[in-house]
Amino acid sequence: MGRPGTWQQGRADNSGTALPQRLFLLRLTILVAFCIGLVMSSGLWIGPRSYPQVPAWSLLPPIEGAVALTLYGALFVLAGLALVYPRASWPIAIFLVIMIAFCLADQTRWQPWVFQYSFLLLVVGLSGGGHATPVDDLQTLNLARLVIVFTYVFSGLQKINLNFMEHEFSWIITPITSLLPAMTTPLDALGFLVPFVQVAFGVGLLTRRFRRASLTAAVGMHVFILAMFGPLGLNWNDIVWPWTAAMAVFDVLLFSGAGEFNWRDIVWNVRGLRHGAAVALFVVLPVLSFFNLWDSYLSSALYSGNLTEAQIYLSDLGAASTPGTVRPYLVHTSENTNVINLQRWAIEDLNVTPYAETRVFKTIAGDLCRALRDGNQLVLVVKEQRLFFSSPEVGFRCSQL
Repeated sequence: MGRPGTWQQGRADNSGTALPQRLFLLRLTILVAFCIGLVMSSGLWIGPRSYPQVPAWSLLPPIEGAVALTLYGALFVLAGLALVYPRASWPIAIFLVIMIAFCLADQTRWQPWVFQYSFLLLVVGLSGGGHATPVDDLQTLNLARLVIVFTYVFSGLQKINLNFMEHEFSWIITPITSLLPAMTTPLDALGFLVPFVQVAFGVGLLTRRFRRASLTAAVGMHVFILAMFGPLGLNWNDIVWPWTAAMAVFDVLLFSGAGEFNWRDIVWNVRGLRHGAAVALFVVLPVLSFFNLWDSYLSSALYSGNLTEAQIYLSDLGAASTPGTVRPYLVHTSENTNVINLQRWAIEDLNVTPYAETRVFKTIAGDLCRALRDGNQLVLVVKEQRLFFSSPEVGFRCSQL
């Protein structure tokens, strides 16, 4: 793994940046971005909310009220302690235990940024404490590199579908095409190349020869995303803005001036439980998502056009008996037809997108069914989009939820 002589000469990479300093900056970026995301999505963690909680197991009690507020506040205290005591592992360990409890109580909290930040904190924050050696530090950096590289690779692979190439990308570039209509056709054509370019620079980050160009492409992509989704563009889903900025910082910290490692150091030569978990979660299991055997949000599929979508349809009678907190999200579309768009409901209520899995949508619709006087007035319609084995639209009545 790498060159042993480098470790014996000092704890620095070939850019002169000390490994502990690079790790501290990485930890700082993760914690700051994580806390910003928590603040921006406070309704998701402590309410108030009308969007139902969906526990991982039905017998788990919800985390709400004073308990939720106490645990939520503790996350920020622990994040601060982790920065004040950068070699102490206990603040990160407690932080992650609280996050696990929150996420078991509600699957909507399994947002892609929560998943990635949490694992990176596990890697960076529990990496040997004050007794870490240069070898330990380099292995920790390489594990973080594995997470970022395969996030890009699978994000690109997830986009190899006509829904992204023909529709999703065209929507993303609306801020450009609305100003420059003549650019619509060439930019739409670019949508067919984007997935392959993303896979290419993800793989390129593993190589010494193409690392610098790949780093430039990766950072450039995040700048582009911020421009398109930001306040001067679509002004949409602002919870991903800090994540996008953090990813660009991760790229610079992990891949700039760091030519002493190669792909074997990242993918193959590291050993141990953390490495096995990283390979399983970011290399192996995402492949199963293509066959609908693993969750899309845990497989870098956000804004890929490769997600499960759902809407709830209610008759006028059903709409009239919905709880008052839900009615603002009802849209009367035609005679005796009212629609709840679950994406709009989640974003407006929690500032996050819904967790895009059929089981979650069925639980949410089932929760609404129990509030209706007549369950026959509701239908949940779900469409599962995957790289392989996509499913046609399926409707579920209350009796099936």
